Amino acid sequence: MKGNFLLISGTASRSCPPEQLARGIQFIELLTAEVLRAGGGLVVLLGDENRTKGADGNPRIFDWIIMRAIERYATNTIEPARTLAWVVMSDDAWDRKMDDNNRRIFTSLQQRGVLEIERIRREEFTGGAYRRSECELADVMVALGGGKGTYSLGMDMIDLGKPVLPVDLEIGSLSEDGVGAVQLHREMLSDPGAYFPRTHGDVVNQMETLSLERSGHDVASVALRAVELLSRELAAGATDKGSDVKPLVGNIGTGVNRFLSSVGIIRAVEFLRNLLTGG
Repeated sequence: MKGNFLLISGTASRSCPPEQLARGIQFIELLTAEVLRAGGGLVVLLGDENRTKGADGNPRIFDWIIMRAIERYATNTIEPARTLAWVVMSDDAWDRKMDDNNRRIFTSLQQRGVLEIERIRREEFTGGAYRRSECELADVMVALGGGKGTYSLGMDMIDLGKPVLPVDLEIGSLSEDGVGAVQLHREMLSDPGAYFPRTHGDVVNQMETLSLERSGHDVASVALRAVELLSRELAAGATDKGSDVKPLVGNIGTGVNRFLSSVGIIRAVEFLRNLLTGG
């Protein structure tokens, strides 16, 4: 995961059973910690957390849960400062969408120099705009809960060839507009190659161990396994890119050498000059 950024996309329904919500929040906290320990970072969309809280006081969005986990890591780590999160937010988020405690978290991480910020003008801050930014900044995605927005974002990531790991935990969505991560999970079962283009065999072999819906599974183990599988996919992608570039450079060099030997240095220079000047 080193140098790569993970987007955790999703929300929970206000009517989500408390034990399911607690399991989802625990997974997000542990997943964030594992990503940071592995040298990666997070992509976080910062909005108004308070408006999403249920009667139990727990939020149904996850980004500030991630930010609090990042702050704990930044406070306790001895590693040199690096970017721990790309933050996507509207330009009025500080004034209108953060309470005092969340402003403190945001400021603390800013002062530590571990945040990069993608500000979107409030007039342009729409679902389409911030999802485009999230998709561009993230290298991988984990989906948990959510509705149509989470499903759409997962499809966008897949279209770009970026790995997507949907979690099967049934927690609904804040907007009550579908079961985004659960639907993505169903589709991954039938087409794992779309979600993990290079290492889908590994994911198929581990599919049952990645379940959060099965209460017997240890949440910490699922978080660790998720990071391991995503890291393996990213490493395989980096190897592929390296092998693509080397033949291209080699072919260019070989072509240039053949060209120079066949026409001579002076004629080559004259040819290139005419080509550039239109002569």
